[in-house]
Formats: sequence, structure tokens, C-alpha cells
Amino acid sequence: MEQKFKQHIESILNFTSNPKIMVAVSGGVDSVVLAHLLSKCGYAFDMAHVNYKLRGADSDLDESLVKETARALGVRLHTVTRAIPQDASGIQEKARNLRYAWFEELVSEYQYDAVFTAHHADDQLETLFMRLSRGSGVEGLGGIRVKNGFLIRPLLPFFKEELVTYAQSYKLNWREDSSNDSSKYLRNAIRHNVMPSFLGVSPQTAANTLTSVEHLQEAFDAISAQVNTIKKAWENAPDGIKIPLISIEDLYPKRFWLHQLFSTYSFDAVEVEKLLDAHAGKKCSSATHELLRERDHLVLSSQSSRKDVSEEVYVVPENGIEFPLKLEFSTPNAATKTTVNCVLVDVSKLTFPLILRRWNKGDLFYPTGMKGKKKISKFFKDEKMSASAKKNQWLLCDEKNVIWVIGKRLDRRYLADDLSNTLQIKIV
Repeated sequence: MEQKFKQHIESILNFTSNPKIMVAVSGGVDSVVLAHLLSKCGYAFDMAHVNYKLRGADSDLDESLVKETARALGVRLHTVTRAIPQDASGIQEKARNLRYAWFEELVSEYQYDAVFTAHHADDQLETLFMRLSRGSGVEGLGGIRVKNGFLIRPLLPFFKEELVTYAQSYKLNWREDSSNDSSKYLRNAIRHNVMPSFLGVSPQTAANTLTSVEHLQEAFDAISAQVNTIKKAWENAPDGIKIPLISIEDLYPKRFWLHQLFSTYSFDAVEVEKLLDAHAGKKCSSATHELLRERDHLVLSSQSSRKDVSEEVYVVPENGIEFPLKLEFSTPNAATKTTVNCVLVDVSKLTFPLILRRWNKGDLFYPTGMKGKKKISKFFKDEKMSASAKKNQWLLCDEKNVIWVIGKRLDRRYLADDLSNTLQIKIV
């Protein structure tokens, strides 16, 4: 077993030399064997143990055994107590979250290259059935990965029976967790009630099922590669990620690919599919993000990064403003020309300070080059502005009126007709 283990671990470690390894050791046979195998194969490592105080004195005895194991192997041991009430809901999930959060702290503090955990082939099979029972997709049915970030599972090729045989041959000491006998946890229920019958179908059942898991992992890797290819057409924009509809409209089966593309952002594929059939300006929201439908693209933005821009109001004094955009006020000369970014206004009609703000429902103005008045919303529509562009459009106003739809059109009531009484306002 040692030779097989060493060959396997060398195939999965991609560090140049002398990796800094930490091993998670609970005191059970799996993790004790993992630490012993690493020591026998000449690897340097530290150990880490979490005491959840869930089983009273037994939890403390687990910690004592881990300390003895660390002393026997001559390695450094990190220990921490993260007490979880026995009547808490989702105990296993809470324990896992606490454990991995602490591992991240240790990796950061001690600069470990990897954290080894003792997941084995039986765990892989049980995980497959757990996720089948929960309706998991391809990724979930791919089970436990040998490598996932800083986590490495070097015992996945080995079955529990092999680990116990190894431990007995070296007379290793380990602790049995009495909670493993309880079927109130889904994993234990599958272990005790499902796996014996399933594995008894034939001698090849376990190995063949693990091969199927590997195929599912490869399938998910292929899907992920295609997702990355699709996302190459997505562009970062000031208001979020711009997703051209052409990059997703011909995907088949559509709902499958929409799930792969948008589940990361907590969207339901059905809602995204409905949005694709909606008119411009419609949007849908998830717990973390918003998707906005434009004419020829979607805009994906983070809930945490978005703010109510309608509440952004800035006072503009006579010397101009630097932020959120730079407006320069100056006296023009005879050669000054009006452009979309430079307007000439009658200074006598201005009452300072002016206001820089976003548009509000009901705003209207008298656009230059047109007769009569027009609602800002109708002007935006005529300009074929996207919903995000409308939301981010700045208006220069006084107390009552819109003076300039900045970069677009001036209100003709403020047009200057006498150069001596003219103010130049320019976007810099």
C-alpha cells in the first residue's frame, strides 16, 4: 500500500520541491493512516485537529489521541476548539464550515501549500448517493475531487477496508466516532442501509461506480471549458458585465446552458430564459446579482456594487465641479464652437449653485433643434439609449429646470445669443 500511495501522491502533487503540507487529523482510522503513510514515505508535514465538544469526554479523548500521534511522528500540531451545541441543526455542515474556515486561516498564517484530508473511496461512493438523493447536476455527481483549491485528498483511490488493514498491520491507535453508528445523518443512513446491498451486486460494482464518477468529472470539465469559451464574448463595462445575446441565444439545450452560465450568480435558468424573451428594460434579480435586458445584450451586475443612482445629487458652484465628472466653466472666445461636450449658455439665466443629478420620472426640457417640450424619458427613447445608459445619464439643472442633458442636448431656453453674456460649459 505504501508504494501505491507514494506513486499516487507524486502524481497529484505539482509543487516544485518540498511542499509545505498540513494534514487534517480527527483521530479516526482514516486520518491516522494518512499521517502515518506520509511519515513512512518521508514527507514533512504538520497536523491540525478541531475539537467540536459534541461528544463530551469522547471529544477530548479524540484530541488526546491526536496529540499522542503527533508526538509519535514528531510533527507540529495545531489544535482549536470550536464548540457546537448538541441540539444545533445541521451539525455536520456547521462542523465542516468551521473546519475549513480554520484551515484557510492556517494556510494564510503558515503559508501551507496544501491541506490533506483523509477522504477515501467509500466516502466517494457515499457522496454520489447523497447527491443523487438531492437531485444534483453533473458537477455534484462528480463527487469529491482529488484537488480542490488548497485541499488535496490523497486517499481517494483506497477503500476503508484497506486503511483498516494497514492500521492493524502497524498496530496504530485510533478512535471510533460513536455518531457514525447513528442513521439520523444522511451519509450514515446511506452507509448502513444502501451501500451493503449496492456493493453486493457484484465484485466489480464499487470499481465500476468510481469509474463512472471519473467520467462525470471529465464531463463537467468539458462543460466548464465550453462555458469559459462562451464567456470570452462577455465584456466588462462600467455598469457590469455586458453579455451579447448572440453569445447565448443559439445554445442548445438552452436551459441546461443557462444553468451552467448563470447558476454561479444565483440565478434560476427558467428566470433567465424568460428574460431573454422579454423587452428591453426588464430585469430579474437573484440574492447576489441583477440581470438587465437590453436590446442586443444583457447587463450582469452585482447587488453589492449597485446603488440607487437616482439619489446621487451634487452641488455645482460657479467654478465648476471635479467629481463625479469634470465640468469646466469659462468665458468663451469668438472661435468657440458648440459640440455635444461643450455648450454655450446665457449666464444671466443661471442661478448658482447648479445641481448635477440623474433623471427623475416626469423630467422634461425644451431640446435645441426641436419645437416644443419633450419628456426626458421620451428623449432617451428617441436616442435609443439602453436602460443602463438612461440610469447613468447626468443632467445639469437649476432649481426648476433641466439645463443640459450632458453630452446630449441643451435646453434651448438657456441658449446664449450674446457672446458678452455667455458662459462656456465643457466636459473635460
